[in-house]
Amino acid sequence: MSIDRALGVAGVAAALPGLVQIAIELTGKVSELYKDFRDSTKQIDLQQSVLLIQLIQIEADLYFVKTRSQDFTVPIQESLVDIIRELVKSYRDVSEVFSFARGPDLKVRPGAWALKVKSGVEALVQDIEIWQRRFMELIQLLHFTGFGFRDVAPLSVDTISRDLPASRAQILGANLTKAMDNVKSKSNKLLLQSLPVPDDQLCDVPLSRLRAPEANAPRNDFVVEYRRYTRTDDIEYLNSIVQYSAEILAAADPCTMHVLCCEGYVHRPNLRQFQTILKFPPGLGSPRTLRDLLLDPDPQIEPSITSRIQLCKKIATAALYTHTASLVHKAIQPEAILILKKIDSVGSLQGEGSNSLKTTPLGIPFLTGFGQARQETPDTYSSLRENTDWEQDLYSHPSRQGRPTTKYTMAHDIYSIGVILLEIGLWRSFVVWNGFNDFTIDEGVLSGGKAIFKRMKERKPKAGEELKKLYENLAAQELPNVMGERFCEVVLRCLGAVEGGLAEAVPKRGRVGADVTITANERQEEEIVGLGYIQSVLESLDNIKV
Repeated sequence: MSIDRALGVAGVAAALPGLVQIAIELTGKVSELYKDFRDSTKQIDLQQSVLLIQLIQIEADLYFVKTRSQDFTVPIQESLVDIIRELVKSYRDVSEVFSFARGPDLKVRPGAWALKVKSGVEALVQDIEIWQRRFMELIQLLHFTGFGFRDVAPLSVDTISRDLPASRAQILGANLTKAMDNVKSKSNKLLLQSLPVPDDQLCDVPLSRLRAPEANAPRNDFVVEYRRYTRTDDIEYLNSIVQYSAEILAAADPCTMHVLCCEGYVHRPNLRQFQTILKFPPGLGSPRTLRDLLLDPDPQIEPSITSRIQLCKKIATAALYTHTASLVHKAIQPEAILILKKIDSVGSLQGEGSNSLKTTPLGIPFLTGFGQARQETPDTYSSLRENTDWEQDLYSHPSRQGRPTTKYTMAHDIYSIGVILLEIGLWRSFVVWNGFNDFTIDEGVLSGGKAIFKRMKERKPKAGEELKKLYENLAAQELPNVMGERFCEVVLRCLGAVEGGLAEAVPKRGRVGADVTITANERQEEEIVGLGYIQSVLESLDNIKV
C-alpha cells in the first residue's frame, strides 16, 4: 500500500485494528526509506542511528495492540486511535522529507542531509519519543485495570515478516507479574540482613525523612527511607506492604518512571522500623529535595519556565507509575521528591567549584517517601486513623485531612501533585521549614494561609475546603502571568481531581470498533481518572511550548 493511500485510509478509519495495520505497514516503509538513505550518506550520527531501533520497537508495540485491541475498553481504544493517528502523521511528514532528498534517478541529492533531512529525522525522533511515552502511559493504565492482558497465542510467522523484540507492554506486564509472584511466594530475595553501610556512616538528607551515606562511606549511590511502627501495629501486615512496595520499585525503570530502583530492605525490630534502600541511577548523585531547592535563597537557583515544566512532567510521570503499579503513595509533598544531579567519572559534581554549576539544570527528580504507601486493590483497607503530620495536611485533599472520611484513591495523590505543581510554577515554598511539624506558613506566598491552617489544626469544619479554595484562587490569579493559561488549567484539573475534574476531561466520543459493555466498578472509575490524568495533565504538559 502506498503512503498516500495508507494515509487516506487512516483519515477515515474507525476501527482500531485497521488503523494499527496501516501504522505497521508505514513503520516498515519508513524503516526501508531510512536504511536506503543512511547507506547513501556518511553524515548520520549516532542519535539518528537510534531511529531504526525505535522503529523496530514501535512495530513490536503495534503488533501487541493489534492482537489485543478487542480486549480494551472503549475509552482506551479511542486514546490509542488518537496517538496512532499522530504516529501516522509523523511518518507522512518524514516520508515527504525523504522524497525531497532524492533526485529523478532516486539517488540522494548532494547536501540534502544538511539542507532538510537532518531536521526532519530529528523531528521524527522527538515525535517517536513522545509517542512511546504516551503509549507506555496507556499500557501502565491497562495493567492497573486488568483489561487487555489476557493470555493469547504467540504471534505466528505468517503475521510477522521478521523477528521482533518483545513489546514493552509485555515486558512491563511480565515485570509486574513477577513482582506480584515474589510477594506471594515464601522466599523474599529483597529482605536483607543489613544496610550497605553502618548507621553511623549515614546522615540526614536536608529537609527530608531520608538518610544518605557520608562522603567518606564506601558507597554513596543510595538513600534509605524508613517506615516506623509501634507495638500495637500488625507487623506481618506491614512487612507484606513493605515487601510489595520494594518489589514494585525494584521492577521500575528509573529513567522513564522517575522512581528510584529498590535494592532491598531491612527489618530492624529493635528500632521498630523497616529501612528501604533506594539506589541512584548510574552517574547521578548529590541528593537534594524539592523543598530544599524551593527554599534556597540563591536567585540563580530559580529555574527557567522551560525547566519548571520539565520538572513537573517528570514528577507527574512518577505519580502515574506508582498508581498503575497498584500503589497509593499517600504522602506526596516536596520533601518526598529527590533531585539528583549528574556527576562525573570521579564522583564529583559536574562544574563543581566553578560558576557554571549554578547555570546548569536543577537535576532529575525522583519520587520517594513510600513510608506510608500501601497496595491498592478494590478490597484494600484504607486507614481512617487521624493524621498528626500537619504539613502533610497541606498537600492532602480536605476529605483526607485530620481524621479521613473517604478511602484513599489515585485522585487524592493527583490533588497532592496539583499543590506541588502550583509551588513549582510560582517557584515559592508555601512553608518556612524548620523540621517536620515545625514550620510556619509563608504569608508572603499564601496570603491568609496561617489563619486557615490554625483552624485546620483545631479541626474546624470546612477549614480544609478553605485551603483548597485558597490554592485554586492563587493558581487562577498568579499562574497565567507566570506560566501561561495551559499550565494553570493543568494545576486546576489536578486540584479538582477528587471532585471528578479529570473524569470530566475525558472526551465523550463515539465508540470505536465493536460495541463493548462493561459493568461499572471501581477499576473502571480508576481507569477514567487515569485517562483524564494522562490526557489533561501529562499530554497537556507535553504540549506546552515556551
